[in-house]
Amino acid sequence: MIKILTATTVAILLTSCSTLNGVKAKLSADKLKTKPLTLAWAKNLEPSYESGNLPISLASPLIHDGQLFAADGRGHFNAYNVETGRLLWSLNIKGQMTSAPIVYENLLIFGDNTGRVYAYDFNKGELAYEFDLDAGVDSTPVVHNGRLFIHTRNHKLFNIDAYTGRVIWSYKRSVPYYSTVQRTSTALISGNKVYAGFADGYFICFSLEEGQVLWERRMSAGQKFVDVDMKPTVFNSKLIVGSVDDKMEVIDLKSGVLYKKLAFQSNRKGVLVDGGKLAAFGSINGEVVFIDSSFNEVKRIKVDELAVSSLAVWKDGLVVTTVGKTVYYIDSRGQITQRFDLGSAYSAVFGSMTQDEDFLAFISSRYRLYTFK
Repeated sequence: MIKILTATTVAILLTSCSTLNGVKAKLSADKLKTKPLTLAWAKNLEPSYESGNLPISLASPLIHDGQLFAADGRGHFNAYNVETGRLLWSLNIKGQMTSAPIVYENLLIFGDNTGRVYAYDFNKGELAYEFDLDAGVDSTPVVHNGRLFIHTRNHKLFNIDAYTGRVIWSYKRSVPYYSTVQRTSTALISGNKVYAGFADGYFICFSLEEGQVLWERRMSAGQKFVDVDMKPTVFNSKLIVGSVDDKMEVIDLKSGVLYKKLAFQSNRKGVLVDGGKLAAFGSINGEVVFIDSSFNEVKRIKVDELAVSSLAVWKDGLVVTTVGKTVYYIDSRGQITQRFDLGSAYSAVFGSMTQDEDFLAFISSRYRLYTFK
């Protein structure tokens, strides 16, 4: 059965041109000569539905080695030629995807909202394994040295052998169901430690091998809807992360001690620009915020009245998606030079973008797969 999300639920899930004057280092010195967002092809992945509510996609695609991988709303995981959009192959899956697939060596790994995890072997052209985790895979899996880390809808973090699907260890957080927005963070691996946020407002550091809790930090003083459901950003040897109801924090990787509180609120991972000298984040107020290596804010660019949902470095600038129907491009001078309209007033982008040197893609909330060149 297809899960229907109401407008209220979506609002809980992700709550004027400008320039980068004052930023000493630009994203790039090259000036754009053509439109950066040129639509190559698009697909309608919408499921069949009978109710008056619109089905909403939270999924993300993946571009890898000339192929684009994306799940539709009809129970299929599809591989397309990234240049033409031609369907190459398709797998039947149990549910809907609410995250992105990943590639590790010869394996394409992804999960669905029923808790089913799949590993497709590129060399053999078939599934290497599949198994159930008993709760939806809402966050994108992460692999490190043969270890697969998956955070499920029931607030459980798994460490799994990526080659066999065998569970090595797991950690379960007890969270009241009706006090959270019920989303999960993607784990971050750094050195021999695993970092993940949880729906009770805590951000936790684990030992990679044993899953032992090394430290935990409460990210919000609130009692309800305090989820830490974003993947943290590593910048200048610090972690940047936040709760959905509070400002972003810069914390120490080793101890979890607060280094600095930032003056904006975000619920998505940032991106590094200008060779890693600056970090950019999308705010819930429709701004792109740039900070330097001292964690000082250097500029804000207002792009929309609605929350920014993801950022991607693309053609010497930034592509910005929102929880509204407009996608923006900020060029190397910090100016908004292009707007792409998704068409419907009910369109948005709740997943993340994927890109390589030639193509960029995302899936809209209306199950439209857009691929740009």
